[in-house]
Amino acid sequence: MAADDQVEVNAALARALGRLAGGDRDALHSIYENSRARLFGICYRVCNDPSAAEDVLQDVYIKVALTARYFDAARGSALAWLSTIARNSAIDWHRGQKR
Repeated sequence: MAADDQVEVNAALARALGRLAGGDRDALHSIYENSRARLFGICYRVCNDPSAAEDVLQDVYIKVALTARYFDAARGSALAWLSTIARNSAIDWHRGQKR
């Protein structure tokens, strides 16, 4: 992804997260469309199972819907924030599988 494209995607995600935090549930669709490929890749790399990665990704978007108000663009990019949620969720899933 070109640097300009990444900047545009991050800006769109930040705006959508702001709308979601304000109660606009339709904003979640925009977040999903702009992040699903990258977040699925993160989940798949950790889970190493496409079905599990899909389940984890669904949980990621639920967490995003519930915590969008905590996103702060001054602290980092929207894609980095989403990626952290995806990575941590996948790691939690992986740890749960070891039990």
